[in-house]
Formats: sequence, C-alpha cells, structure tokens
Amino acid sequence: MVTVFYKDFNSIHPQPASETELGLIGDIVAKEKPFMVGFSVMSSMYLETVDKVIAAIRTRTNAFTICGGAYATMFPERFLDMGVNFVIRTDGEISLCRLADALTKDSDWHHIPSLCYKEDGKNIINEIGNILTEIDDYGLPAIDCENAYFIENDRVQAGDPQLGAMSYEVIVSRGCPFTCSYCCCVNLRRLFPQGTEYVRTRSAESVIDELMIAKKKFKKLVFIHFYDEIFPNSPGWIDKFAVEYQKHINLPFTIWSHPKVINGDELKKLVSVGLVEVIMGIQSGSERVRRDVFHRYETQEDIINATRVIRESGVYWATYDFMLQHPFETISDLTETYFLVKKLFPPFELQLHGLNFLPGTDIVGMAIDQGKLTARQMDAIMYAPMQEQFSAYWKQENELMSQLWYRMIYCLQFPGPRKEIEGYENDPVAHQKEINACYERCRKMFKHRYYRKKIHVILRRMGLTWRHFLWK
Repeated sequence: MVTVFYKDFNSIHPQPASETELGLIGDIVAKEKPFMVGFSVMSSMYLETVDKVIAAIRTRTNAFTICGGAYATMFPERFLDMGVNFVIRTDGEISLCRLADALTKDSDWHHIPSLCYKEDGKNIINEIGNILTEIDDYGLPAIDCENAYFIENDRVQAGDPQLGAMSYEVIVSRGCPFTCSYCCCVNLRRLFPQGTEYVRTRSAESVIDELMIAKKKFKKLVFIHFYDEIFPNSPGWIDKFAVEYQKHINLPFTIWSHPKVINGDELKKLVSVGLVEVIMGIQSGSERVRRDVFHRYETQEDIINATRVIRESGVYWATYDFMLQHPFETISDLTETYFLVKKLFPPFELQLHGLNFLPGTDIVGMAIDQGKLTARQMDAIMYAPMQEQFSAYWKQENELMSQLWYRMIYCLQFPGPRKEIEGYENDPVAHQKEINACYERCRKMFKHRYYRKKIHVILRRMGLTWRHFLWK
C-alpha cells in the first residue's frame, strides 16, 4: 500500500494545490500503478484541492477511485457525478475491504452496505451498514506508513512526515453526544440505522497500544493531543486509562471537553498523569444564541462552574472557544459574551473566530429560512476557494461597536489589560483609541504566552519546571 500525505495543514494561510504539486502526485500514481486510489474527504473547506487532485490522478491511471469521510458521506452524489467510481459512507473499514476483495476476484460488489456507485446513469446509494459497536475490532491506525510520500511546497519527499513531529494526535472515540447546529456530527448520527450505537469509545488498552507505538516511532515526541469532540467519561474508563497512561506513556497531553460533562474528580485523575490543557467550546455568552441558534443548552451557570472546576482541578492551561460576529448575533449578544467572559475563572486563553457555514449542517437551513442569507449567497460562502473560507473564519467585522466589543473580549484574557478594559465598558465608543491600543498590546502578549506554553510542555516532558529552567 502507498500513502500520500498531500499538503500540510495550515488554517491561517492555506495554499491550494499548485500545478507542480498536482504533477508530482500524478507521477507517483503513474509509478506505483495502484489498483485502487482512496481519497479522505473530511471537510468542504478543502474541496478546491480535493477536486484538483482527483482530476489530476484520473488522467494518469485507470485505477478504481473511492472517496470516504464526513463530507463524502453526506454528499456521495457529488463525487459520483464527477466520475469517482465509489463512495463509502460512515465507517468504511469493513465495506472497503469487502469492495477490494470483490474487485480483485471479479465477484459481485453491488450490495455491499454503505457503498455508493453509479449504474446506468443513476446514483445508487446503498443502506449504511458494516458498522461495529466495538470499534477496537477495526484495529489500530497506521502510525508509520512504510511506503509513503509527502507533497508540499512544490516538492515531494519519501517517508511518513508525521514521524518528525513533536506531537501526536489520537482519536479515542467516534461520534458526539451533542446536537450543535453548526457541526455535522448530529447529521451523521441521523444517517445511522435505527438502533445502531453512534457514540462509541475504544478501550483504554487499545488507546495505550497505539500511543506506545507512536512513542517508539516518533523520536521527538513530547506531547499528545486527544482530538475527540468530547474526551471519554464513561464509568471506569478514565481510571483504567490513567493507570496505563502513567505506566507506559507519561507525556503531557490535551483534551477537548464540554461544560455539561466537566467533572472535577476525573480531571484531577487526568492531571495526575499528564493533562496540561483543556479546550472547551463555549461559542457565545448569549443564552439566546447558544440555545436558539447553536442548539447548545448549557446555562451561564454551567459554563462558569465548568471553568471553576477546570481551575480547581489543577489544569495548567484552559482554552475557551467562541464564535463571534456572525449573521445571527446582535451587539447585545456580543455584550453578553463580554460580561460572561468576565466571570470565567482565570487564567485562560480565548480562541475567537467566526462562524463557518458547512454544507449539510442544520444552521445552513436556519440562516436561509430566517432570511440571513439567500441560498445562492450561502452556496457562494460554503464553496468558496479555501483561502477565502479560512480568511472569513478569522476575519473581524469592521462595524464600530462590534469591533470594539470583540477587542474588549479579547483583552479580558490578560490580567493587566483586563483592568484597563473594564474601565471602558460603560462607553466603548468614547474610548475606541485606548481600546484599539490595548488590543494591539494584547496581540503581542498572546504570541509571547504561546511560546511560554510550548516551553512549559517541553520542560514537563523532560521532568523539569520553570523553576529549573530559570535557575539555570
């Protein structure tokens, strides 16, 4: 098997595929002469590159082409209509193996669950199936792809580029128990056959087995990032995980959580074996926006209490995520966010960004139905070139009051500027010059704090602290 890692992840300045890079991947396909070529299509934000890569490969090979991933699962027809041979929806491990076996043996494959294909000009979408509740049985992900290539910056290099990284990303579970309107998870759940369990968690033993291999293969490894929507909290799971993690891995790590599931006792257990950061989505300080727009049902008290628990549990770093300045938000909502952030237990970091409308999510229909955007405007946003999509994700609105409250919220994460900003909250317009100056200072402070955070993680990996570092 050959694995091609195509383009590095960059959420600030993503670069689309160049003609040189498309030629390079075509050369690899021509050289390797594959029987099947699979494409992972997780997000609409990268469709520009996906489409170009598929087109480039199809000009260089007659191999069967197959798409999978979240976006392909929700929109299989799009890829079939552009000439891709197959799409596999949801969990693809079993169906893909069955398809490969059938194609090599020239046996019938038409009724494989989760398979989509075109026949006589019609798109055939099979019922979803071949889904395991015990996801350990899928096996471990490939950690060191022996026959691998990495294409970036108009160059190709042999080998798995992950092996030189200082961090390793792992997913412990599949699915999310929540119903956020801006996320595809609830829509993927609706596709599952009735009675099929959607949220499934690997055993602690399986996770440790994967991390032990990663620790052996990644020579520079200092940090583990758990990328689950919500880190598992089923009874007994964390106890098993903590014991084995400390025994075999013993590296600093970060997790994602939710105000509704934060548990102080569980966090303390995780802190004792290496947890250094909790990332938690809050998204808005307005209960109206959270409830009626985002379909999140935690209260202000739930959020404030969760930040208190994180602080009291000894977690070194807390990062809180907010989506601001979108069509559903008013200045009053933005003001409510400011006053909620004032009540969060410090220290914390704020990650502020906009709302990305993603195809197939509930919030897209809401925006059209409420007249926030027309269907044509929505399509232009959702299928814009990825540089435009990411720019919109980080863009700040220019309207004066919106900009001032946004910047005041940003400054609240720093103790010194926070006291200054609080003096301007009664009349931001009268203090716009001071607010803007404070914001620029805080942006520089953010960068310095980022490097301090990274140094802390490295020192933690070495068994040192800032006291050792400064003393020397």
